Amino acid sequence: MLTEPRRAYRPYEYPGLLRFRDAIRHSYWVHTEFSYSADVQDHALAEPPVQSLVERSLLAIAQVELSVKLFWARVYDRFPKPEVAEVGMTFAESEVRHANAYAHLLDLLGLEGRFARYLEEATPLRDRAGALEGVLARSKNASLEEYALSLLLFSAFVEHISLFSQFYALMALNRRANRFKGIANAVEATSKEENIHGLFGVELLRLLREERPELFGEAFVEEVLRAAQELFRAEEALVDWIFAGGDTPWVRGEEVLEFVKDRYNQVLALHGLPGPFQVRDEVLKDTAWFALELLADKDVDFFNKRSVAYARRLKAFDPEELF
Repeated sequence: MLTEPRRAYRPYEYPGLLRFRDAIRHSYWVHTEFSYSADVQDHALAEPPVQSLVERSLLAIAQVELSVKLFWARVYDRFPKPEVAEVGMTFAESEVRHANAYAHLLDLLGLEGRFARYLEEATPLRDRAGALEGVLARSKNASLEEYALSLLLFSAFVEHISLFSQFYALMALNRRANRFKGIANAVEATSKEENIHGLFGVELLRLLREERPELFGEAFVEEVLRAAQELFRAEEALVDWIFAGGDTPWVRGEEVLEFVKDRYNQVLALHGLPGPFQVRDEVLKDTAWFALELLADKDVDFFNKRSVAYARRLKAFDPEELF
């Protein structure tokens, strides 16, 4: 049983979980590998709506990254298997790297001083923070059923969804306007790892559902769908706040919101639950590129971007090393 302690390190009872550990290891990166010099210039020369979009997206990402580091480090407390501990600690370390990366970006763009002020003044940012903190709070000192609910809410809505509207907007600027290459590099690397974190939650819940099906009754499903609606309202308000400076020629708030709705539906489907949102296909078709960016291997402009495809023994070089 997943919830029963095992003191012996080997043999593994759930060896399939280790593929999530290995996926993070094989895509290892740190933010100092990426060059952001062009991004600082892009930001300084950008139109006001683009500046606002970039600033608010980065602030929203940083706020979440600072909040989630400890969840995976503690998952072993509920599922006391060494293989679970290895994945959880590997994930926790990757969350620290994410927080470091976005703190560095805030500093480079001169936004660090605005962080506390925005969190205090911007209602959508504060409300989204409160909603996500509520998910984390449910995991502490809870029954196994309550913890299972917390695990689903965290892996689905914090890891798989809460950052992706911001990821989408920033990567769209890079893809369509050829700007913010360093930021896009960090965002692409982060989004791949957040996706892995969410899929690990799917797998843990699948195993738990096989072993303890009584935990996943109608009340469980109803609570998940209720929480999905509540968290979506927070995300919808956040998207409006991010685009408060107006749409840009390269990405629109309407497009991002349809992307978020579709991601909600897809993530809930991974957990065997119905998707609650109607999406507009004529808008959604413009978002298909993001899945390819997230999942596909591809060639990159290696003078400006470091490949974050899953590969081993990668080394980045800066101009001083090359010339």
